[in-house]
Parts: sequence; structure tokens; C-alpha cells
Amino acid sequence: MAISALGTGSGLDLNSLVEQLLQAEREPVENRLNTREERFETQLSALGLFSGALSGLRDAASGLENGTGLAQRQAVSGDESLFTATVEEGTPPGRFDIRVLGLAQADKRASAAFADGASAEVGTGTLNFTVGDDAFSINVDQDNNTLGGIRDAINRATDNTGVSAGIINEAGGARLILTGRDTGAENAINLTASGGDGGLDTLVSGFAVLTEAADAEVEIDGFTVNSSSNRIDGAIDGVTIDLAGVSAGVAEGELNVPTTSLSINENRSATLEQVRTFVDRYNALNDVLNGVASYDPETEVAGPLQGNATVRAIASQVRRELTEAVPGAALGANTLAGIGITTAEGGALRIDEGRLNEVIDQRPQALEELFGGENGVGGRLNSYLSQVVGSNSLLEGQTENLQNRIDDIGRQREALEARLERTEERLVRQFSALDSLVAELNQTSSFIEQQFANLQGGRS
Repeated sequence: MAISALGTGSGLDLNSLVEQLLQAEREPVENRLNTREERFETQLSALGLFSGALSGLRDAASGLENGTGLAQRQAVSGDESLFTATVEEGTPPGRFDIRVLGLAQADKRASAAFADGASAEVGTGTLNFTVGDDAFSINVDQDNNTLGGIRDAINRATDNTGVSAGIINEAGGARLILTGRDTGAENAINLTASGGDGGLDTLVSGFAVLTEAADAEVEIDGFTVNSSSNRIDGAIDGVTIDLAGVSAGVAEGELNVPTTSLSINENRSATLEQVRTFVDRYNALNDVLNGVASYDPETEVAGPLQGNATVRAIASQVRRELTEAVPGAALGANTLAGIGITTAEGGALRIDEGRLNEVIDQRPQALEELFGGENGVGGRLNSYLSQVVGSNSLLEGQTENLQNRIDDIGRQREALEARLERTEERLVRQFSALDSLVAELNQTSSFIEQQFANLQGGRS
């Protein structure tokens, strides 16, 4: 930093002169570094856009390779008050006639009424519960021998996995309600009493069944299927049916109970959406390439990656994977053009949805054959793009190289400032000496002028 008193002796603006000399040395180097840094940062940003667009296309291609979305199905119930259904991807289309003859139910029982309510004393001893393969017991003594105490003991039993207890207070008194936690005939509640004063025997014998534990029963195309729950999984391969009600006429005992249809159909909207996503991801990549890797003859401006050989090679290979025919796919549907996906002006893809719908209708497996598997369009693109984006990829190497260049410019700036600081110190020393010399010369000149003046005054 220049010394503030520099030039005091000579009267010269030496501080300004030092600053001008330093600026003259700094400016060309700094301009060159700024230009290079701006170019590298622009290229780095463009590579980020390019890499992001490639990653988006890779993700869409990966979904197509795995068949995600291309073989989606939808299950349509003829009456959702009776049942709904879900279907796994790839399940063959079909139609089934279903009767719901009975729903799965949990066991539910009520004790006789106790006029004294929850505080009514019941008796002592042991209550033994068996539900399916599980069993547990509770001890009832003078501390918990009321209706409420027995309820709490049942609910708090650590080995109780199948019964919940509650109390309903009605006009005739309080009743202990036992409810099985799981549906199905095998989960019926079996209750016995042992020991004590006999009061628990009376309690047990007074229980009445409110809802009998039962399995669900359905007929699918005339074949009977039973289930311990109201979810029937696998009776139709790939389909899960959730029961909600019983078919009309069952409760009345009718012989000719009507059937309700369950249809497994192609999920056209999901398939179209998957293809649209793939096309949109490619078009996003095409937009990036048109912006960062092209030359505009009207403005005579080139994109930051216009001369990047790696970017050109990647773009060329992606286009090649899109246009090559897929071996083993159906003729007429073994290329993107065959299913209605063609290249528009500017390199973007466009979809002829009429042709695409025609392929879906006539050849349901055609899209899976075209996009799916390692040799399909999705598989080829996913395999290739996984090599050029992500860790240890071609683009990662270029990104690191550009970042290293930017970091090197930062180090060059630091070196420039250090050199200028040394130059400033040298100039200050030199101009300080000059300042002192000029000051001495000025003093000598003043002395001589004074002497001449004195001589001239003496002659007069």
C-alpha cells in the first residue's frame, strides 16, 4: 500500500503515480483471468445443464427398460359397494364374474346384564382364552373381580393377542363385550373358567354370540374361494380383491344370486403418460443441446459447448440409440417411428397419438418389446447414459477439469496480488528516495536563488 506522505518533500503526486503503475500492471492480467474464468464458468454451467438433462432421460429410460408403466393394468369393479380390486403390472387382461356370498367377520360376544354396572362383583378364579393357536389367562381376585376390573385385566394382559374387551351400559345393566381382533372362523373366541368361587362360571355361561367368527366366501367364475379376511389375494393371479358387501339376494337365501363383473384392462392413460414422459425428457435434452452446443448463424454466436467433442459424441450416440431397430420386436413396431414417435424440425421428438393408440390396441406387448429389456430402446439408453453421467463418468471428468481450471485462476489471482504487493513496496522505496532527492534539490535551488538575490541586492 502506498505511503500516504509520499511526495510531501517534492510536491509531486507520487501516490497517484504508484497506483497508476500498479493498475497498468494489474489490468491486462486481470482482464485475461476474468475472461478465462467467465468462459470456464459458462462451460461448467452448460455441462451441468447437459448432465442434468441426460440424467432425466436416463431415469425415464430405466423405467421403460424395467417395463414400469408400459404393462400397467387397471381393475374395474362392476359394483364397488361389493368389492374393489388392485392388479399387478403385467397381469393378463380378463373378465371375471363374482358373487360375494359372505364377508369375513370377527367373533363378538356379550355377557349377561349386570344391574350394578361396571362395579358389579362377578367372582374370582381364572378366565382362560383360546383364539386360534394363541391362548392366555387372567387371574381374577378380590382386587379386580368387578366387571370393569375383568375388562381391564383382559386388555392389559401382555400375552393377549386376539381379544379386546369393553362394557356397554344398556337399559338392563352393564354387559361385558368381547371382540376378536382378527376375522375368520379360526379366530373364534373360546372361553372357560376355572377355580375360584364359581362366579366366573356363571359369567362364562351367560355369554351370547353377537357376531359369529366367519370366513369370507366368494364365487369367482363359479369356483368357491374362502378367506379368513376380507382381502382375497391370489385367487386370481396378480389380483387382490377387497370385499365390502354381500351380493344381493344372499341374505334372502335366493338360489340365483346375480354376479358382478371384475375387468382387468390395459391402463392406457398410464402407458401414454410413460411414453410422453420419455419423449419430454428427450426434448428437454434437445433444447439444452440447441442452446449450449449449437451455432446461431444469424447472431454468429456459438454455445459454450459448441466445440466440445465429448458432448457431440454423446448427443450422436443418444440419437443413434433412438433410431436403431430393436431385434426381436414386432415388425412395424420395432422402431420409435413404427409406434408414431418421429423427429420434428429442430431435432425434437413428436408423438402421433393416433398411431400409438393403434399399437396399444392391436399389439399390447409391442411397447414392452420395443422399450423393455437390455436390447430395447430403454435398456440401450439406460446402459449408455449410466456410463456418461454420475460417478466416474465422462462428464464428471470434464466437470472436474473445468473446476480445476477455475480454481487455478483463483490461485493465479492470489499470485498476482502478491507480486503487485512486492512491486508496490519497491516503487514506494524508489519514489521515497526520489522524493527525498527532489526535496534536497529544491532546497539547494532555493539556497542558490537566495544567494543570487543577496548578491544583486549588495551591488545596488
